[in-house]
This record gives sequence, C-alpha cells and structure tokens, in this order.
Amino acid sequence: MQLDRPEEKKVLKGPEVSRELFGGVLDFDAAGHYPGLELLNFIYCGVGEDLLPQGEAIEILRRSHDFGRRLVWDERFVNDPRRHTVLLGDESAEETLRELLRCLQLEIPSGSKDPKWSRAHFFPYTPSLIHWDARERNNKIGIERLYLRGGGALVYKILRSDENATRYRCIREGFRKLYAATTDSPLEMLAAFINDQSKQDSKPVEDEIEKQTRSNLDEFENVYRDGILNILEQRDATSVAKVRAIMGWTAIWLVLMQNRRARGRLELEESPIICDCGANSAQLRRASQRCLQEVLDNIIDAVDRVEPNLPKARRNNIRSFFWATAAANGFLNAWRGRKHFTLSVDALEMIVLATIPSGKELPYERFVTEVLYDRLGIAIGRGAAEASGLVNSIDASIFEENEAQLAHQMIAAGLVTQYSDATRMVSPRNDA
Repeated sequence: MQLDRPEEKKVLKGPEVSRELFGGVLDFDAAGHYPGLELLNFIYCGVGEDLLPQGEAIEILRRSHDFGRRLVWDERFVNDPRRHTVLLGDESAEETLRELLRCLQLEIPSGSKDPKWSRAHFFPYTPSLIHWDARERNNKIGIERLYLRGGGALVYKILRSDENATRYRCIREGFRKLYAATTDSPLEMLAAFINDQSKQDSKPVEDEIEKQTRSNLDEFENVYRDGILNILEQRDATSVAKVRAIMGWTAIWLVLMQNRRARGRLELEESPIICDCGANSAQLRRASQRCLQEVLDNIIDAVDRVEPNLPKARRNNIRSFFWATAAANGFLNAWRGRKHFTLSVDALEMIVLATIPSGKELPYERFVTEVLYDRLGIAIGRGAAEASGLVNSIDASIFEENEAQLAHQMIAAGLVTQYSDATRMVSPRNDA
C-alpha cells in the first residue's frame, strides 16, 4: 500500500518574495542611482515612439556602451581592435576622449577607487548616454542585468499603468520633451557615435522582470506619479536638473514605499521616519538611529512573513536595498558607520522639484507639515511630532529647533526665500 505524501511547499526565491511584498524586485545591487538609470532605459530604449506603452509585453533595445566604458575603465582596452579602427591610433585624441568620458561617470557612493568597466556607468546627460548593464565573458560582451535589478522596472510599470488618463498623457509628453534641448548638442552627437561602436541588441528583447512586476497596489504610487509629473513640468529647470531629480525622486520614493509596505504586511500602524536635520540633540539623534533600525527590522520580519526559509544572504539583500539607496541619495547621514536619517541639500532640492509646482511657492511651515510629513511620512518639526505622538517621548522644543535648522539649510541652498521674520517660502531654485 502506497501512502500519499504531502506536497512540499515551494520555497520562494528572493525576487519572488520582493515582488510579493513590494510589487517589484528591490535588491542591494540595485541600490544608489541604478533604479533611476533603469527607468530611463525602459523609457528611451523602448520599441516604437510611445515612451509609456500600456500593453502587457515590453520590448527594449539594450545598449552596452562598452566601447566608451572600456576605453576609460579597462586597461586591456589597448588590445581591442576597435581602438585602432575608430581612434586611428591617435594617442592624444584617445587620452582627451578618455578624460572627457571619465567626467561623465555616474557617481558610485560606496566607491573609493576606480571601478571595473562593468561597474561604471555614464550619467544620462543626453539620450544616447543611456545604457544597460554589460559584462565580458570568454572575450565576448554580454548585455545582462548586473546592477539594474528591477527597481526601475517597478516604477516604469507604475508610470505606464496610471489610471489617471490626464496625468499619464502629461507624463508621457514630459518625457518626450525632456531631452529636446540636447538633440543636436555636441555631447549627444559624440555619445551617439560611441554608442554605435558598442555592443547592442540586434533585435528587441522582452523584459521578464518588468512583465512580472505589479502596480496599482496602493495610493502611495500616486505620490510617485505626481512627483515625476511635477519634475517634468518645471519650466525653469535644466534637463540635467530634471534628470537628476527624476533619479533621486525615484530612489527616495522606493525606500519610503518599501518601509510602508513592510509595515503593512506586518499590520503595524503608520509611523513617521524621524530625520535629524542638525538640531544638535543627542536624544533626537538616538531616536533617528532607532527609527532606522526599526525600519530595517520590519523589512526582515516582513520577508520572513512571506518566506521563512529564504536564505539569510537573500533576505539581507532586500533589507540592504533600503539603507544603501537612502544613503546614496542623501536620506541617511553616511554610507558607513553609525547611521541616522537626515536630508541632504541634494535630497531637499529633489523633493522640492517633485512637490512644488513650477512658478509656485509654499510657506515653509506648510512644506514641513503637508509635504514632508503628511505626504511623505517624514517627521521634522513640532507639527509632525504632535500629530504622530513623538512629543510623548521627545520634548517638542527639540523638534522646533530641528525645523529651524532645516530652514537655515534650505535658505542657504536657495530653496527657501525669507521675506520677513514670519514669512518663509519654499520654491525650486531658479538656477536648477
């Protein structure tokens, strides 16, 4: 007699757990600025003229920019035959081009020395500088995911599945105009030429990661969409400032969303992220440090709730996406050592571009309460502390000083104009 054996439950893998929790793949290798770069790849390297197609399958034509990246960051490039056929053996021109391309590198916050060429990416100053991941195997260049792991695919799905038809059309048109001023620029022409020398897809490739990504999971996605639209419609901002803001806003929104959805899976009440903006209070600093630790612990607990048997390394990768992405984008004080939440000038400028409409101003007190706390869940000042109950454990005067210190920083950065002692207005910088 043969006994029926109970079916073994399938152990979910890291990407599957992340999709279940957050809608898409959030992985440590996708930390820093890579989700924004991945987003731009989907938008500007897609097939057809529609930058935000609403169909099921998404096809893109990936390009590696391996010629330029290897020229700068690969010592073995001296043996590449393209060096002679393209550069014609002119060592002076080669060195000039190398130094120019080196200046286009996308920042690597954790890097302390020159990276391998596959680790280095160009900042997307012009559309032809946008490129995918690539690596070399058996003397052949392969275009594949290394650092663009899925965060950008998630926000791309969120943008193209927007149920607000008007906002969707405006965002699509905004992306269409984003690079208009760079179309005939010398840098774009040079980037296009270098791109032509590099490995790229000969036919469109369907992206499976984006296909499996889920969107329209909660209202917080509309905060992201509204922010992208606001950035794209900033009339006085340069295209470079907008691109930086899009990449920064994408990163900050992803970590805020990761925190919210982890708490939701654990059925915890909403709790703000406590930012220390220089109040010079040891009590506030410790509270911010504890807040970060609580966020990281919640992510681990939420992962365990979905898949208790996930290997520790994969579990930590999902958690590390949060702190590494936050640190790289000015939402944490440092990449290494003891960390706490803060807001750098770059992060503040990005948030202002994403939340204050072009040509408009918002009183500073309303920005701190209505934007940072109500919309984003970030506690800075007394209003947020009172609304969230933080004044029960931390003196309200500490939050008042914290709010004042943030105002000083924003005034110095040109993000707040002080008209009088009682009137301070937040607006995007005119030279952005």
